[in-house]
Amino acid sequence: MMTNITKQNRHEIYMRAYLKSLTKILQEENRVLEHIKKTVFYGVKSIITRPRSDYITREEVEQRFQTINIIQDCIGLLTSREFMNIFPIAKEYDGDKWQVKDYFYTMNYINTLDLDAPIGTGEKALNFLWEYYNRDILRFVVEGMCCMSDLRKLQGQPSLMEEWATKNAIKTYTMHTDSRGNQFLLDKKIGTTAKVSKPRPKHLKVIK
Repeated sequence: MMTNITKQNRHEIYMRAYLKSLTKILQEENRVLEHIKKTVFYGVKSIITRPRSDYITREEVEQRFQTINIIQDCIGLLTSREFMNIFPIAKEYDGDKWQVKDYFYTMNYINTLDLDAPIGTGEKALNFLWEYYNRDILRFVVEGMCCMSDLRKLQGQPSLMEEWATKNAIKTYTMHTDSRGNQFLLDKKIGTTAKVSKPRPKHLKVIK
């Protein structure tokens, strides 16, 4: 319980700092770089510390989507060099072994860019974030995808993962809980359900 309270407090602190720095940018005729950097840092932190909720509303999801887009636009105003000073590339070097992004992968990508030119907004910023390896940025990108999926579901469309699974002929299920607290999986395509059996703790044994 204490963990959730702490995370909620962290999220609120970051969100207040983000809104404060964003307000300063909006009030300035010439955007001050320091305020843009703070908006990016606090904005990313506010998104990745957002407490999870079992229920979502259209208003909350649309507001979160707008916030993520504003943060990405601010990222686009920075140069690659400036961004690396805010969120350094993670010093993990074995990505080639596991076929995942690592420090070398990101540096190879960064070296194809002009370090002192703005990253660019819209798709340019999104592409940059996809290629960049930093744990906080990775979580920020994932949160953005989850937000897009939530929006699609609220509009009656399949989530991004469901759409991908359908294209690749992979079955998907949704988890539900009945009035008695029993969980079950629903195959939405054919309407069948399957009960979820919870694993027995290892320290418990069946007595015959």
